[in-house]
Amino acid sequence: MNSSRTINEAELADFVRNKAVKRLNIIQNRNGNFQLSITVTWKEGEWNLVTVRGKIREWVSLDRLVRHLKNYDGALPVITLKLNENTDETEIPKDEYQDT
Repeated sequence: MNSSRTINEAELADFVRNKAVKRLNIIQNRNGNFQLSITVTWKEGEWNLVTVRGKIREWVSLDRLVRHLKNYDGALPVITLKLNENTDETEIPKDEYQDT
């Protein structure tokens, strides 16, 4: 990811409110956390959501990220999800869960 291509929370809120977000990409990183990559209507490429301190904004779970997204004022655009198969998370052995 190109760290110079960043958007902060206030900018993202403004872009969502003004329908300037074309797509939100939820990406699971190697640590198993989730981060946002944003495609806007008036800039080329993908932009990473960052914190006030300039670090990539991460969520430990997908449900927390979804709750966060629901707080934006305005209609959310298309959302894509990319899961990382090489996370550090331990896989649950098949005998510890049941398929229904």
